[in-house]
Amino acid sequence: MQEYKIGLNGLNCASCEKIVSRVAAANNAQVKEIDEHTGYVTIVCEENVLDTLKKQFAEKGFVERKIDDTERGDLGRVLNYFSSIISGAEGVIVESTLLNFSLASIAAIVLLGTIITFFAVGLIENYYSYVPFFFLTALFSVMAVFSYSHMRCYKNSMSCSVGMMVGMTVGMISGFMAGALIGATNGMFAGSVVGMLLGIGIGVSLGRHCGIMGAMEGIMAGFMAGIMGAMTSVMLFTDNLVIFLYIIFGICIVVLAGLSYMMYREAGSALRENLKTNMPNFVIASIILSAVLIAIMLFGPKAALVYV
Repeated sequence: MQEYKIGLNGLNCASCEKIVSRVAAANNAQVKEIDEHTGYVTIVCEENVLDTLKKQFAEKGFVERKIDDTERGDLGRVLNYFSSIISGAEGVIVESTLLNFSLASIAAIVLLGTIITFFAVGLIENYYSYVPFFFLTALFSVMAVFSYSHMRCYKNSMSCSVGMMVGMTVGMISGFMAGALIGATNGMFAGSVVGMLLGIGIGVSLGRHCGIMGAMEGIMAGFMAGIMGAMTSVMLFTDNLVIFLYIIFGICIVVLAGLSYMMYREAGSALRENLKTNMPNFVIASIILSAVLIAIMLFGPKAALVYV
């Protein structure tokens, strides 16, 4: 037997260590050391077993990665990832494709919004007061569709801890932003209900890929975030609400960008064949989500005290 050092993505907790150890033991191999910080596993086994181990690790959500000396969280590596997306590099082709879809969706929504504004400005009271919320709703809708489409590409590579993080993060941000936007225009009740429904729906859909724990994380994240988003807007009615919503949106973008990078580092490049959408479907989904939220803003139930 020989000693081998393997780099594995998704190795983050004690449960992950137990899974790796069980896979090794089932193949008459011995795990000598596991370093959660670096993601390196030292295994003692026969050479002809090594490829089988790597394949079975990948099936459990622990995809092999290149061993290097760069520390996790290195800023240069992060910046290189995002610059590669902009340049359309092969290793991040899924992210680059979704970015192009997002830009096309924003352009389509802005064009439709401009046309609708021309006809609706005289029909809806205080129409221009809604414009900042319409704009944020459009951006949020594209952001939500991007994150949902992107995370689904990794559904077969999610370890338990990563899957729970995905369901919780995307569910929480979706619920919070939807709750905050509807809460500003319609009040606490409508904002909470819409935020919870959207957050829970997205959180469960993504979190379930790693099992019941991920689904439960998605439910709890969407439930709490939907209420908190609406509550935040209601509390800030008289204190620079619109500015604060733009700040929140910026923070949400940063968090989801970080989640995208985490998935890339933990599970490797997303496969192009795992991308289950195309530009027309992506644009239509973004427009529909925007339209539903805006329709609720304009025609949904309103509390006695609202911002608009």
